Amino acid sequence: MAEDRKSQEEEIIVNDRRPRFDMDAPEEVVSTTEKATAGEEPESHGGMHDHAGEDGQTKAPRAPKLEHILSFLAGMALSHLGIDPETGVPDAGFSVREARFMLSLMEMFQEAFRDKLPISALSDRGDLPAEEEPRLGHIPALLGALAINALGVDPRTGQQVRNPEPQAAQFYIDLMDLFLKESGDSLPVEDRDYIKDMLYQTRMFFVRQRDKGPKLS
Repeated sequence: MAEDRKSQEEEIIVNDRRPRFDMDAPEEVVSTTEKATAGEEPESHGGMHDHAGEDGQTKAPRAPKLEHILSFLAGMALSHLGIDPETGVPDAGFSVREARFMLSLMEMFQEAFRDKLPISALSDRGDLPAEEEPRLGHIPALLGALAINALGVDPRTGQQVRNPEPQAAQFYIDLMDLFLKESGDSLPVEDRDYIKDMLYQTRMFFVRQRDKGPKLS
């Protein structure tokens, strides 16, 4: 019987994460003055008003701003888009649907607080093009732009502005080719023709840049 009581008590102690004031002996309280007298450094509990900088000076806590809510929502969206760039494997919390939900909340927040947010926190500031509905054809278009950028070329002028990165450019071109091969019937005919033309043009651009010889200094 004594062994049964002991096992039950151990189970309660292990599983119950709440403080057990009836079972745990209170810690001996030592005042800051006593610690200083004994030559010990007083403990810092890192409260909200205890922000120490590199120079040891205590800094005031950050004042909350509406922009911080945008930052929080952006962080939540990114937390659902974690992918290892080397392997392409998503992490356990990956969810496009959840990320889209957070992005929608950001848009709603911007619209609701438009008059209270700085212009830099608004997504439609300046002369931006009209909003365009996303479609699958945009993916290879983005890959093509990345390939041109990796070749060190300004797409507006066709001039080389920095040293090319042929391996990176080849990788993006191969991704475009893979997308086209695997897309099947997911793309309309006009998008497939557009991608084929873009793929051809990008490959020719790659060959011309490769055959130019010396890199930019």
